[in-house]
Amino acid sequence: MTELNLGGYPARKCPRVVHNENMPDKPEPADPPAQLLQLFDAGRAFESDVIESLRDVLGSRGTFLTEADGSWTANVDATMAAMRHGDEVIVGGRLPSVMGRAGAPDVLVRTDTDPSSPVYVPVDIKNHHTTKEAKRGTLPHSSLSQPTSRESSPGRSNRGSHWRNDVMQLAHYTRMLQDLGFHPGDDWLWGGIIGTETSDDQGERWYGITWYDLTQPGEKTFSTSDESGRRMRTPLERYDHEFAFRLKVAKAARDGQELVRPIGTDECFTCVWASYCEQIVGPDDAGFALSHGRLRTREWQYLASRGVTTLQDLASLEVDADLLAGFVRHADTRQGPGKATEALHAAITKARMTVADVDIEPVGDTWPVVPTADVEVDFDIEWDRAGRIYQYGFRVRQGTDDITATYDPVVSFEPLDDDGAAALATEAADKLAALISDAEQDGFSLTIYHWTHPEVSKTGKFDDLASLLAGRTLDLQGWVQKEFVARSSFSLKDVAPIFDFQWGVDDAGGFASMDQIEHARRSGPEAEAARAWCLTYNEADVAAQAAIRDGLRLKAQQSHEAKGDFGGVTLA
Repeated sequence: MTELNLGGYPARKCPRVVHNENMPDKPEPADPPAQLLQLFDAGRAFESDVIESLRDVLGSRGTFLTEADGSWTANVDATMAAMRHGDEVIVGGRLPSVMGRAGAPDVLVRTDTDPSSPVYVPVDIKNHHTTKEAKRGTLPHSSLSQPTSRESSPGRSNRGSHWRNDVMQLAHYTRMLQDLGFHPGDDWLWGGIIGTETSDDQGERWYGITWYDLTQPGEKTFSTSDESGRRMRTPLERYDHEFAFRLKVAKAARDGQELVRPIGTDECFTCVWASYCEQIVGPDDAGFALSHGRLRTREWQYLASRGVTTLQDLASLEVDADLLAGFVRHADTRQGPGKATEALHAAITKARMTVADVDIEPVGDTWPVVPTADVEVDFDIEWDRAGRIYQYGFRVRQGTDDITATYDPVVSFEPLDDDGAAALATEAADKLAALISDAEQDGFSLTIYHWTHPEVSKTGKFDDLASLLAGRTLDLQGWVQKEFVARSSFSLKDVAPIFDFQWGVDDAGGFASMDQIEHARRSGPEAEAARAWCLTYNEADVAAQAAIRDGLRLKAQQSHEAKGDFGGVTLA
């Protein structure tokens, strides 16, 4: 039997995925969802860009390895040779498996100048932000050209939204380097991430390294021994526990045993094993039956210990003080008891709605009336992978009369730089200014509806457009989320179909639009099809907002006519 080794991801993965991947007669998993494939493609493209930047700034100081011959083993041999030689920075290396671990850190950075005992720390490349604003925080970072010269900058922190996953992977590589005898020791238990943040240097854009102290306590996790039920742990402590458990799970699975059963969490929505796991537990399982707002693993485990396993069990659950106290204790990753309580009650509500086949219902006893205007403008923007807005969609109608609606976008299918994006924003501002002027001359009120914040936040840097939007917008998603409870999410793609609205394109979504604009900027039949897709998709987005308002207004009218005797509605 071959040696069992786990890579850098399992310690942060669902344990059941590790089980499924190591079963001797495992079924074929489903294809990854299109959105996930797009993220993979974007990640590979970003990694290639960073490697080119490393080539530029390191020159002969960098050792760049590839698997040109398709051999992992050859790359491992080359990596070990480079480490023994004491090469300063090794990019694209592969480490030999050790102590049940396999891994391929994107970058290895040498921290010692002693040629007789070269040692390294891991750095990985990730297509996401690594930092966030923090008034009292300091950010440890370094340039690519001087990777071991750490600096500290005030006002920012390395605790970005991907912090937990990033440090877990860095901990994996750190343990490998320690076991291989190539780590600098306890004084350098650090790892780095090259994320999407850049800095300007004489007109050039350069990436940098964000550093993480893997011995710094940073996360409260569940603890059976601590009186509070939680204990602060370091990334290395958390990793050691999670990796050891998953190695046991993998070994048991390979031997035909089962240490973990499937549990439905939000992670399942993009998991290739979700359908297989659901088959194992059955359609009545509480976790898998919820289409949104699933609880977390330890929370489900606690409810199961109280006899709550099916959707009906959850829907009819009565929460007393004892049950709530136990749930809060097991909600180890929630931000305090208030968030845990909110999550439990939300799950119960969604279970009740699912059992009753109700998609949306008001928070109160009657259906609220959607704010209206004499002129209703639905507004939606699309941007490319560089974050530049290439399309401003305006759908204008007279009051609630959808027959009068017209779609009039401002769009560019040419590649945009910052100046081009600003010029397009000016064109959009001119169009919006004309709409506002016409409404004011006629004495009409005008409201600009959008779904979530990007239409305001991403256009805020364009002064003319921002001033026209100020005081005239309504975040329709924010209003709906405040006034209603939904069985699914408050995504536009989930809410609009409740009111019989469907998009007229395949793979409707923001990630797909980023792919389509790249095709649209080329030439030939494929480009023409992509341009048509972009226009159809954006027009559907703005029309969806109007469809939601009209559907909610109709139900408000029906509720009023029924004298408030109306609780929820599903529109098939």
